Amino acid sequence: MRPILALLAAAALCSGCVHKYNLNSVSRTGVLRTNAVALIALPADGHFEQINYPDSGRKAALAVSAAFARHLQRVDTTPEVVPFAAQLEQARAAKSDYLIVPTVVHWEDRATEWSGRSDRIEIEIRTVDAPSGETLALGSVQGKSKWATFGGDVPEELLAAPLNAYAGWLFSPEGTPAPLPSEEPRRQDAKSPKSGQ
Repeated sequence: MRPILALLAAAALCSGCVHKYNLNSVSRTGVLRTNAVALIALPADGHFEQINYPDSGRKAALAVSAAFARHLQRVDTTPEVVPFAAQLEQARAAKSDYLIVPTVVHWEDRATEWSGRSDRIEIEIRTVDAPSGETLALGSVQGKSKWATFGGDVPEELLAAPLNAYAGWLFSPEGTPAPLPSEEPRRQDAKSPKSGQ
């Protein structure tokens, strides 16, 4: 009986050793074009309960920009937080094909190494056809940090994996299923040769 309990305890510990990701309510009306230019709107900073996280909006915009830059000809970012109508004006003035509007829904930075409470993040991404103002895609990416940590983790580190999966899906052929919830690659996967992208 003891070996079984030991195995269950080890499995529980290992489940806390990886970051977890999820994509929610993803939808699109078609496939995005790679020969296009996008403007990423700077979102307002995130907060959790009464805690505000200064500069979190810029960090979210940079993460979104990095994910979409892998697929587009050029990606620019707005310099300040402005209403949607102004974002759309800026995108049209810059002759952008797409306006990508991230919103920080949840930003929670915890001292996980001593509290055992995970960092959590959720970013909603709306992709708009800049000339028409029509919404082409809408999705929400979430991340939850591992609780077995020695410190130094920050919420923005949870964005790259789900954002890359989501952005890649927006440019994939019709009928491609949306990415499923996942965990970070194991250490040996990180050392494997890169695929030819």
